[in-house]
Amino acid sequence: MRLKSSFIIGLLLAISANVFSQATKKSKALKYTVTYDDPYDIKKLFIHFQPIVGDIGALNIVGGFGLEANYYHKDKLDFEFSGRTTYGSRFDIARDAANRNAFNENVISTYFYGDAGGTYHILDRTKESESKILLYSKRLKGTEWAATVPKNALIKNTVREIVGGRGGAFFYTSAAGLSTVLAKQEMDLFYNDGTPVNSDELYTNVAAYGFYVGGSMSWFKNFAVDFESRWEPNGDDLLMTTYVDVLYAPGITIDDLLVGGETVSLEDIKQAPLGFRAGLKGKFNRTLGWGYGVETGLRPGIQQNGFFFAFKLSFPIYGTKLEQTVEAVNTETGE
Repeated sequence: MRLKSSFIIGLLLAISANVFSQATKKSKALKYTVTYDDPYDIKKLFIHFQPIVGDIGALNIVGGFGLEANYYHKDKLDFEFSGRTTYGSRFDIARDAANRNAFNENVISTYFYGDAGGTYHILDRTKESESKILLYSKRLKGTEWAATVPKNALIKNTVREIVGGRGGAFFYTSAAGLSTVLAKQEMDLFYNDGTPVNSDELYTNVAAYGFYVGGSMSWFKNFAVDFESRWEPNGDDLLMTTYVDVLYAPGITIDDLLVGGETVSLEDIKQAPLGFRAGLKGKFNRTLGWGYGVETGLRPGIQQNGFFFAFKLSFPIYGTKLEQTVEAVNTETGE
């Protein structure tokens, strides 16, 4: 009987201790108020200035800059226009090598890539989510903040999910070193009289235009919180998209070589009209912000030489709602 009584008393004490512990934790929990949470209330137009753009490919390696614009139309469609080029010939590796060492006399083109397209929102919905928010206080300054291990909190919010169907067109032109192309395709070049062209320093231009279709998945967050403590107000307004596209280029041009005033045909170079890409891009719903993007895949052009990896950093990004209407009040009626 004593054993049974002791067991019951011990169980009650354990339950009481657990309840007390939970109550203590709840009383010490960080308290906050969500002051704003609407992922549909975003800027309609974003203009990106991209001071850092890189394109690392099998044919060429390029560093440069670009411009991009995004427009969102009535939660049903969004459009994108972009273009990029090099800082100069030193940042256009195949072109620079051709200018310095080319055995042939072709005029080598400057790298350029551009595309334009749109996304239709097949599915556009919201659901509950959690975001990890960094806790920051103005009291921590300089070396004091640098020496502090940042704290964070999980905040409940609404995330907007968009499943989209994409489509558009693209165009590019680039210098290309032929040595790797000829080696991969196991080809030799010959003059009109049948004499082989013996040089490893051959360069040409590749240009292509085409179309793409694909799908995307986006996650939009746009919320703000106030804390009932020393921490500064914070939130999250990230607009992030992943995508996969199939690329098709019906028009691919590879310039013939000019060697000693003679034209050497490159019509036997095998072309690849099909390709694909997969990418990730993000930006923030602010009047003045920044963004990023990366993508990789196989670019249509020369067969067995289509691999590429591209990245871009956008700063600044100018965002606007394109609203020109202001509130008006009748001074007589107050309405």
